[in-house]
Amino acid sequence: MGGRVIASARPARSRAHLGLVAWVALACVGFAVAPAPPDPPAMDADEIAAIQRSLDRLVADTRAWQRERGDFDRPWHDAEGHLAIVIDDVGRELHLFEQLLALRYHLTFSVLPGAVFAPGVQLRLRADRRRYREIMLHLPMEPLDESMMHAGADAQEEFLRVEDAPDELTGKLERALARVPAAIGVNNHMGSRLSAERGAMDALMPVLAARGLFFVDSRTSAATQAEAAAVAAGVPSMPRRVFLDDDPSPAAIEAQLVAAARSARERPTVAIGHPSPALVDVLRRRLPELHAAGVTIYPVSELLAHEGALAGSAASGTAHRE
Repeated sequence: MGGRVIASARPARSRAHLGLVAWVALACVGFAVAPAPPDPPAMDADEIAAIQRSLDRLVADTRAWQRERGDFDRPWHDAEGHLAIVIDDVGRELHLFEQLLALRYHLTFSVLPGAVFAPGVQLRLRADRRRYREIMLHLPMEPLDESMMHAGADAQEEFLRVEDAPDELTGKLERALARVPAAIGVNNHMGSRLSAERGAMDALMPVLAARGLFFVDSRTSAATQAEAAAVAAGVPSMPRRVFLDDDPSPAAIEAQLVAAARSARERPTVAIGHPSPALVDVLRRRLPELHAAGVTIYPVSELLAHEGALAGSAASGTAHRE
């Protein structure tokens, strides 16, 4: 019986094959005898001139926008200093955020996952494609002073803690990343206790590696193991070298910005600040001067790209305990 079924199936397959060949042949004949497409309509001189005028206006408008509202930028090899400024604690308020966003420099914004305005600021940062700003996740980590995790707005955050098992740490990291989906990198919020635990850092870094994210070690502890763990996991990483507002007074912020610019002339430098009227005022006044002197503000990813991921370089900068 099996032989009869196979034998009867062969003519059916043969007929299907012949039908397909015939269809292809007919299609080829149809393409061969089809008339050629008509020539595109010719444009007269007036139409060509009108198109050229439109293009000229577009170019002029673009150049005017760049001159009046575009970012101050400079090719990497033309800069005398390379500085990234990360704004931490983004998403807790909007007024200062908008003022920082309005600055015509490539600031990097690190968003707290539990902040009330976290979704909105990410949409705002992506709203104008002509003024690209990098977004990072500001990942809450346990500080030495546990009371800081329960004070004010920080009580809304899910902190990664030393007592967490590895799967708990990675679960918290995944949830934080889900709240800041626009992030292309991560830095630690507080973390003077957790970042000193190599095992905890080793548990977290493979998650970043799998997602292609970079890591900036905020260096809230002199004993930090975060950058070393990032290097081991193949995560592009570099340390924060200057805190702009550890002392939040305007004079101190200005002095720290000068120090950051000096460091940036020697090597690519990451500085960190937090939204405040004093920081906005200092950046608004001093960044044009720094740019004119050759110190250029770049996104963090550009520093990493040009320096071949500075992970493993000798970290300097005073630890800021949080």
